[in-house]
Amino acid sequence: SILLFLGAGGLLTLLVPLFSGTLATAMNAPMEAFGETKRYLSICGAGYIMIVAYNVLGSVMRGMGDSKTPLVTVAIASVCNIAGDLLLVAGLHMGAAGAAIATVFSQTVSVIASLLLLRRSQLPFSLAGKDVRLHAPVLRRIAIYGAPIALQDLLVGLSFLIILAIVTKL
Repeated sequence: SILLFLGAGGLLTLLVPLFSGTLATAMNAPMEAFGETKRYLSICGAGYIMIVAYNVLGSVMRGMGDSKTPLVTVAIASVCNIAGDLLLVAGLHMGAAGAAIATVFSQTVSVIASLLLLRRSQLPFSLAGKDVRLHAPVLRRIAIYGAPIALQDLLVGLSFLIILAIVTKL
């Protein structure tokens, strides 16, 4: 699952910046904010792998029964994000780009903190690179169990975009 989600995150890291204009259009970004929206999406998209990595690491910890550590790393990321926003947006007047940089930086900090905390904990398995590999039967089960919730999330997201498009036309 680690490789599956990091692969998906890597793909999104490549695709979101490429299609940031299309995404901004789908979000009905107003023309006066279109450039800033596209820039924000591009920068955050380039850091999407960090969002996925944090979620994978947090899932590993929660799967081991540790819900405290992911909460701590989210708190650390939140403080970093606020500090980054204050510095880059309020202090250096970087606008949406500054907010996006702060977001990606804070996610990167949360990944590093999660990895450091995981290394210090007693794991019932190894997270060494040689132990992380594709295993077809496991991937099949992940797809079977995950497809319904993924479809639900997709439909909820699409319905939100449709409602947003209808409301903005009124």
